[in-house]
Amino acid sequence: MSDIRGFLMLMASFVVTGVVIAADPPTADLRWDFRDGFVSSSGAVKATAGGLDGQLSGDLVLADGGSGPLLLGGGANGMLLLAKNYKSVSRHLPTQDFTISCWLVLEEVMEWGSLFCCLQDNGDFEKGWLLGTRRGKPCLAVSSKGTDDGNGLMTYLEGSKSMTLGKWHHIAGSYDGTTMKVFLDGEMVGESGAQSGPILYTENAPLVIGSYVDDNENHPHIGAVQDLRLWRTDLSADEMRAVARQKPGCTRSAPPRPPLAMVVAPYLQWGTTDGITVCFESNRPTVAMVEYGATANLGNSVVSDEPAKLHHVRIEGLETGTPYFYRVTVHQDGNPEAGVEGMETGILTFQTAADADTAFGFLVVGDTQNNPKVTRSVSDLAWGHRPNFIVHCGDLVGTGSNKREWVHEFFAGAADILCRYSMFPTLGNHEQNAALYYDYFTMPEPEYYYQYSWGNTDFFVVDTNKRIASDTDQVKWLEAALAASDSTWKVVYHHHPAWTSDENDYGNTWKGGSDQGYPPVQKTLVPLYEKYGVDVVFNGHIHLYE
Repeated sequence: MSDIRGFLMLMASFVVTGVVIAADPPTADLRWDFRDGFVSSSGAVKATAGGLDGQLSGDLVLADGGSGPLLLGGGANGMLLLAKNYKSVSRHLPTQDFTISCWLVLEEVMEWGSLFCCLQDNGDFEKGWLLGTRRGKPCLAVSSKGTDDGNGLMTYLEGSKSMTLGKWHHIAGSYDGTTMKVFLDGEMVGESGAQSGPILYTENAPLVIGSYVDDNENHPHIGAVQDLRLWRTDLSADEMRAVARQKPGCTRSAPPRPPLAMVVAPYLQWGTTDGITVCFESNRPTVAMVEYGATANLGNSVVSDEPAKLHHVRIEGLETGTPYFYRVTVHQDGNPEAGVEGMETGILTFQTAADADTAFGFLVVGDTQNNPKVTRSVSDLAWGHRPNFIVHCGDLVGTGSNKREWVHEFFAGAADILCRYSMFPTLGNHEQNAALYYDYFTMPEPEYYYQYSWGNTDFFVVDTNKRIASDTDQVKWLEAALAASDSTWKVVYHHHPAWTSDENDYGNTWKGGSDQGYPPVQKTLVPLYEKYGVDVVFNGHIHLYE
């Protein structure tokens, strides 16, 4: 009996030992684990293996994970830049076969997330590779010479399983010249044969950790990152599972969260003669208070005590045509006695709507789309003229369903003016009627059309992305509202113009005829404007002034 027991124990020992040896992964060609002495106080980062060092910037910073170091990103503008272009580091990078892995905590679902990338994906120009996240799932992207259509063709392989927000996960991706694979916590969750042959690079692709970066995009990771590795070979399934078992020390502790921050700084909506709505978004659920008053001493407040990220705080009982000061304070929901993280803005200003006897001015803008620098320049110029409010004729962003465009392009670009003047927008085609538009802007129901007054003028807002015909609710409402208006001036705005001399939006006049504008507006809305004495109609869509 004892001999049999000894034989079984010996066999078990061989089996266990054999599994460990077979699954032990090779040493990575490149590795960064941010251990003591490898990250300087200035943010210089040394590679643990491979000799490819980099520089931290923005809000991607070294943090204490409780049981080990890590990088922590807040999603604003952080990255670890290893090289400004592929050409300078090509000797370090794979030509075809590769595996990339890392540990991460995802704090927010992103459309385009990256942990490690070397790519340019601009329109139909698609070259390089990426390991990251997409819609809360691990994602591997590859562009290869075998599918090159002249500008490159990128495949984004999205895993079949989602990550849990706020939890440590291991993600990895591999490519062997014929097959792409993506892994979550050691398990393969996606496979594709769409790419073949060597990787297709472009010389100007930056090599970046912690953000999706190319010439026209920057999507920083929100959450923790640790132990990034790259092998210039594709690992076996057993080796991949072994990598996933090699947990860095920081994963033994609850991950730290990015510092409390304003995702969207205060912006103003629905300014009237006696009220205004102060809106803002934090990066985690908060309770909020808006203090306000006729002087910078404030003295009044409204509290939004339901924990939320996005707040719309209405202030009522104000004086007509009067300037006010205000300040926003938020703090994380919890027990104040335990120490609640909080933050506040500086003192800001707004002014209520004028009465019918007071002159006023307003800014008209449209099609800001993916141009945060231009948006900022226009906002700065407008601030110099001190308008009373802002009219936006649609296409605020390029892709209405992309949260990052709202946060980092539109709101960030116009932040300095949106915090002082109410904006009254309309939907453009690029908003896609997306939920984010209705989340950020709260207009009277049904929101896609509405009316407001300022001074001696009535403004009517219409959504020309929807069907425009005399039997629609929107057109019936517009005719009734125009008929009922007795204001001195009547102004209408919508995205698509009735008429334009533009050469290619409504038919290419270099090759044939053109409708010279949007026929449904011409046929249905223009007669109403003429019948009810509309003075001005503002539009966007056509990227020119006329």
